Formats: sequence, structure tokens, C-alpha cells
Amino acid sequence: MGLVSESLEQINQDKEPLRWYYKMPDLGKMGGILSIHVTCNHDKGMIALSQEKFIREVLEHYRMTNAHPISTPALANEHLVKLSSSEINTKAYQHALGSLMYPMLETQPDLGYMIAALSHHTANPGPNH
Repeated sequence: MGLVSESLEQINQDKEPLRWYYKMPDLGKMGGILSIHVTCNHDKGMIALSQEKFIREVLEHYRMTNAHPISTPALANEHLVKLSSSEINTKAYQHALGSLMYPMLETQPDLGYMIAALSHHTANPGPNH
């Protein structure tokens, strides 16, 4: 749970009854929630969200740490061929695609197009997918 206010005094005042009722400790400033790293810059009035660590762990899990990022999540004029039978492990492909859906929904909406395009191949995936 997080409290938001322009007044630190108001936040501290609101936390006291919560601390007593729920017997919760004060953890200080929020650093992260649900694998999302939160950075606040009060001077600029900015909050930044990042799932870099989560995405790095997904890449490590699928042995893709040598993958190189590109400016767009899809190559121009790339057309994926629909296969009649699976050439790779279907469950592993589906799991890998599902792993990218969490960052897509939270911090990486640019992944949406590619995940949608790759989802058409979940029944019969191949190495190009």
C-alpha cells in the first residue's frame, strides 16, 4: 500500500493509525512493487517505472542475454510464415511469450504489436518466431 500527498506531514499523520491497526512497519520511500522499480525525482516532479531487472531475468531464463536491442520491437517488412506443424517446443514458446506480457502491460507497451503478431503462431511455432 502506498500513500500519496504533497505534504509529508499529512502522509505521516495518515500512517500512524494504519501502523497501529495493521501492525505494519514503515519501510520508507517506495523503491519497487511487483518487480517494478520505482524512481522518484521530487525536484522535477517525475516518477519513473522500470522492469529492467525482470526483463533481464527473463532473457537469462531463455538464454537470450546476447540478444541486441533495436529501436522498434519488430523488423520492417518482416513477415512470419504460418507453419503447419511445430518446429520447436510449443509449451516453451507459449511460456516465453507469456513472460513478456507482464512488462508489456506495465512498462513496455511497445511490445504489444510483436506479442500480438507472435501470438498467431502459438500452436505451431518455429525458430523464426
